[in-house]
Amino acid sequence: MEAPPDFKGRRLALANTFRRWATANEAARELGTETGSVFGLIRRMHSEKILEAKSDPDPPTRGTEYRLTHRAFVALDGLDEARAGEARPGLLSADQCVLIVKGRQLSGLEAAVADPSLSSDVAWASWLGSGWLIAMEPESDGHSVRKLATVLEARGYECDLGKLDEILPASRLRRQFDSNLQRAGVER
Repeated sequence: MEAPPDFKGRRLALANTFRRWATANEAARELGTETGSVFGLIRRMHSEKILEAKSDPDPPTRGTEYRLTHRAFVALDGLDEARAGEARPGLLSADQCVLIVKGRQLSGLEAAVADPSLSSDVAWASWLGSGWLIAMEPESDGHSVRKLATVLEARGYECDLGKLDEILPASRLRRQFDSNLQRAGVER
């Protein structure tokens, strides 16, 4: 039996980009990096049969269009389903990136989140009444949240990016605030 494709690190971001035909240059642009920084990895993914080339020069050259092979596409969909099963909606962890999105037109947000190249690192989302709280996967980097925010801002949404710094239980929060008020000489 063949081993499943490796989608760790930057490979996952590239795999999501290559759900459709794209060149190395287009993929690099989507990742916010230079073509040279991903071209070697794209060639390795092609040699590992994770990517197929539209025209198959050997070795592939710049300008060649790639997409996931059927086997890799199925494996990536399986990974997406497994990650969705692991997500614990509503829970946040220290250093987790979040995005608060405000705007009235829902279709633009839906289109962005439906695009796997933009939303592969989204763990869960919640409607706040006046906007959306979008939590990224705890292991995702800041690039994925910035990329999603950039697209949403271009569509007219207001986005606030953040990263969880400190999570306090209510009892500790009350004690800390009470102590701060006492030090400041403010009556409760």
